[in-house]
Amino acid sequence: MQILIKFLLLALTAFLVFINPAYIGRVLYYGLFPVLFVLVWVFYRIAYYVSEKEVRKASDEEFSYSLFCAMVPPLGEGDLIRGRLIVTSTQLIFFRKDGSNPVKEVVRIPIAELTGFSLGRVLSVRNGITFQQKEQEIKFVLSRAHKKKEALSAALGWKRPHEVVNVGEDASSAPSFKDL
Repeated sequence: MQILIKFLLLALTAFLVFINPAYIGRVLYYGLFPVLFVLVWVFYRIAYYVSEKEVRKASDEEFSYSLFCAMVPPLGEGDLIRGRLIVTSTQLIFFRKDGSNPVKEVVRIPIAELTGFSLGRVLSVRNGITFQQKEQEIKFVLSRAHKKKEALSAALGWKRPHEVVNVGEDASSAPSFKDL
């Protein structure tokens, strides 16, 4: 199926690049662009997207939380690995699409070995989550990661009380960094 979609994408792109719109009609020519975008979306879904349903079929693990994200390979070895990160009661497990099987387990991290996680830049232009272990960090690119902090903390079982910080009069009247 992927090969057919790749061929259709290539043929349609070549057609749109090399055919004059006046030759086939502007309505037909510009009507093919939405078809091109739909083909790109279908290719992405088939090649990269891992659903919760596919993970449940491939694994017996019961999970309480999952995220579609992309794992940053260690030491910048190649492209991002897109897949689904699931949180079980004791493990973090990352699955990706595999050619012969629907999904394949890539990484398994015991939650007990995690020292924490942080949100922010994981690549030069991409935000995400970094899970820290004693000797290594595992990074995942995730859109709107900051909005998932509370849910991820709860799924990991890390409930921390919110601390209230009182600001005294001296600190509250000090100039702001924006004013300097």
